[in-house]
Amino acid sequence: MENRTDIHAGMGVSDIDPSWPSAAYHVSSDQTLTNLTMNLSTILNNVTTQAPPEVAMERLSEVVRKISYHYLGPIICSLGMICNVINFAVLMQRQLKESPYTYLTGLALTDFGALTFSFVFMVISHKHPGVYFWRFYEAYIFIPLTNVCVTASVMIVVLLTIERFLFVRHPLWAKATCDRASAKVKILIILCISLIHNIPRFLCFKVSEHPKKPGFYYLDSTKFRRSDHYLGILWYYNISIHFLPLLILSAANAYLLYAVMQARIQRKTLQIRNNKEAAWHKEQVRLTITLISIIFLFIICIIPSAFADFPIAYFFFGKEKSETEFRSSDFYLILQYIANVLVWCNLSLNFVLYCAFNDKFRRIMCLTARRWLSKLNIRTRRNGAVLLLVNFKSADRSITRNNSSQTNSFSLQTKVSQAGQELLKNDKEDHQANNSTPLFVKSDNKD
Repeated sequence: MENRTDIHAGMGVSDIDPSWPSAAYHVSSDQTLTNLTMNLSTILNNVTTQAPPEVAMERLSEVVRKISYHYLGPIICSLGMICNVINFAVLMQRQLKESPYTYLTGLALTDFGALTFSFVFMVISHKHPGVYFWRFYEAYIFIPLTNVCVTASVMIVVLLTIERFLFVRHPLWAKATCDRASAKVKILIILCISLIHNIPRFLCFKVSEHPKKPGFYYLDSTKFRRSDHYLGILWYYNISIHFLPLLILSAANAYLLYAVMQARIQRKTLQIRNNKEAAWHKEQVRLTITLISIIFLFIICIIPSAFADFPIAYFFFGKEKSETEFRSSDFYLILQYIANVLVWCNLSLNFVLYCAFNDKFRRIMCLTARRWLSKLNIRTRRNGAVLLLVNFKSADRSITRNNSSQTNSFSLQTKVSQAGQELLKNDKEDHQANNSTPLFVKSDNKD
């Protein structure tokens, strides 16, 4: 996205010239109080006439830049990376086998990639000016690959929306056609298309050595980036990645909202309760509501980014300035900083939406967390007893049962009641029939 490119290429554009305030307010030490008073109005007039007209806004843009890249950005990206790791771990569970969850898994991967590249830039690369490795990282890794991930994320959301539209309009056909395997293939195709789509991003910058500072490297725009061809490519990016997806998602979102309301009315009218068809119908409504929330977040966060790209921003807001002046103007810089923060929020908040609108996701997340805890062999004390986890495998699944024993002893009691012996005998016979290991081994000793 071009807003990222411009900001990261010219991070110091909005810096105020440190020599200007000292020159404007300088008063020599040998001036008397009388001369200082007499010249006060002259000094103020000089400040008014000589000061850059947007110095206040320049200071504001610098504050916004520091808040965005030193505080908000790293916090949002770090939380987003953690949330997307959780998303990926939960969405990979076999209970979430529907194709929309496969798309959401791909979305978690692309969002995680974009957030990781951005986090490394803000925390490490941005704080090491002049280092060749980090300038190379910005030119050939961060800027192009972040745009690849963002492009893939947008395409996945659009494809998921189209598939959900088909599920609503033609449920039988979509149920037979849109499966998990085809979703994986489509995600791979999207990643390839996104990489090809962003090849020009790899040709925008080069690492150059400062002519007056040997060993100090900086990003320099290539001839391709300054050409009219690249300007046309930017217009193509804006239409294909911003405005066209926004148009598709807005129209589809309005229809999906209408479909969900109609589905609830139809469910009440037909009084479908507690059967397989009702369960499938409920799952589809749940997925549709989750997608609607994702679309709403996408629209809110991407619209400012669409207008922050240079061709669009200059077309709407920069008619009274030259292109060079507008690129370094404070309005354009602040717009870019805000747009980037919103993009990071869009990449990070899907986990919150899943937890808020999808109860099945919450249940699977809780089950996954418990499974992880059981694999770590965590022993929980209850009423002074130790819960021992005894695992045995059957043909299809692994079952875990709990047996309480004394704290200092792990042996089973040899004296059991007659009812207990019958239960142990039945348990042993059942597991032997299934080629499994019995939970208890009956003792041969008798009192």
